[in-house]
Amino acid sequence: MGEWRKNAEHFVCGGIAGMVARTVIAPVERIKIIYQINSRNASQQTGWFDVVRKVAKESGGGTRMLTAFWKGNSVAVVRVFPYLGVQLSSNEYFRRQLAAVNRNAGPTMKTALAPDVQKFLAGGGAGMTAVFCTYPLDLARARMALLMEQGAKQMPSMLGTMKDVWKEGGVLALYSGAGISMTGAAIYCGLKFASYDACKDACRRYLLPDPDGPPSALHRAASGGLAGGVAQTFVYPFDVLRRRLQTGGPEAKTKYPNSVVGLWTLYKEEGIVRGLYRGCSLNYLKTVPNTTVYLALFDILKDVAC
Repeated sequence: MGEWRKNAEHFVCGGIAGMVARTVIAPVERIKIIYQINSRNASQQTGWFDVVRKVAKESGGGTRMLTAFWKGNSVAVVRVFPYLGVQLSSNEYFRRQLAAVNRNAGPTMKTALAPDVQKFLAGGGAGMTAVFCTYPLDLARARMALLMEQGAKQMPSMLGTMKDVWKEGGVLALYSGAGISMTGAAIYCGLKFASYDACKDACRRYLLPDPDGPPSALHRAASGGLAGGVAQTFVYPFDVLRRRLQTGGPEAKTKYPNSVVGLWTLYKEEGIVRGLYRGCSLNYLKTVPNTTVYLALFDILKDVAC
């Protein structure tokens, strides 16, 4: 019962941290998604700032111009709560299990894993678990963002969107692009969680040095931003490919049949800057504050709850 309660507490703490972080970066995320999926009109746009002006112009002015950048955030929060709840609680669970395996292996056994390897594997497993559990919600959110960009007057609910996708191709349609997403999530979360702990140790030594005390809120915040930036640099092309698969329909599945072919096709047709790393500079504006908030806040909430 103690293990179940600990997992439940971590799930709730992770979900709350994710909701707060997602609301903070909602405007950047909205612009990023529109910029990523709007590749057909790329010749008409010189950069992501054009998307910002377009969203502001189409909002109608006044307070609606401000709220337009948070349009769809309630839908995103519905997905983020379980996603980060599962991810952060799974990471804690896998760490405990891997630590137990190491203890049972003994100090002289070759099967013992180095601490950094344990953290990477636990983070990778957590990322894959979170994607598998919540992918249909993410796919529906991307479809709804595309409809908003196309100027749809009536927006279906998230459940309605998932029903429409189900009718198109059943369960497999709900997981279109999930393999690529799980690959990217495994690498991203493995790097993120391993880097986060390494950055916390470094910050305690060099940023407001306090090597003997627990990490402060500043240590955690700075470490979260650094870890998110490092991990995002490596896996951003997977994110671009995932959005193409989620919003491109059957044509995208044919064009991008798997991760290797998909990434190579993006590179050949659109290059590195406008293809594999399309919108990456904007994504750093989202990733750094996002990971700063939810990793630091999760640590704080976890310490209070547990």
